[in-house]
Amino acid sequence: MTMRITFDLPATSGGSQTLDLPDDVVLALYEGLTNSQDITDPKAEDFDELLTSTSLLSRLITHLTLSRERHIAAADATSPHANRRAIGIAAAMQPSQLGVVLERNGRPRNRKA
Repeated sequence: MTMRITFDLPATSGGSQTLDLPDDVVLALYEGLTNSQDITDPKAEDFDELLTSTSLLSRLITHLTLSRERHIAAADATSPHANRRAIGIAAAMQPSQLGVVLERNGRPRNRKA
């Protein structure tokens, strides 16, 4: 089963967009955005429906991971003294992971180097 979601995007992104998404994806998205402690099991039982949801969730996770990395790099670039500890906490990353992400996004891993 699918559910229609309308996103009111910033004007620079094209205004309002409507998507039809599987119920399981909508529920996972909602629970993630609201920081729910519950993770609901899939309601779909059909193999193809489960594969469709899995594929959509995988692409969403990949996109969000790349977006998070760009936000991390942008936060670090706001100042030569940007609080990397706070950035790491917000990103739920260990300092070594943060260093790898920063380097991958054109920021110095170590500011002293």
